[in-house]
Amino acid sequence: MYLTSISLSYFFLGIAIVSIAAYLYFKLLVVKTDPQNEDREKIIGDMNDPTSWRERNKRMSVVCLFWFIVSTIVFVVLKFFYPIALVPLMLLVIYAILMVLSIVFFSRGKRKASI
Repeated sequence: MYLTSISLSYFFLGIAIVSIAAYLYFKLLVVKTDPQNEDREKIIGDMNDPTSWRERNKRMSVVCLFWFIVSTIVFVVLKFFYPIALVPLMLLVIYAILMVLSIVFFSRGKRKASI
């Protein structure tokens, strides 16, 4: 199955918009949970391990920023530099799998061994 490069480019624009929104969300959480911020207690509350939670949010913000940059580059290339043609759907599936795997892989924190 094939998609046109124009329609696929707008799909990547949508992914870029969602990625930048997620980046801003995670970055806002990191900034608001800074030890010098007065909103820290409102967000963290009675959390068991706020430092690992904050580190995970930092990693997720970097992952979302990475996918924003990649999606924007792919959008620009498909929209302006790639001739109007058919693109295999398999490329979109591979892109989505890589995106999901990176989010799952980087969202996991280093687990401490419990004795």
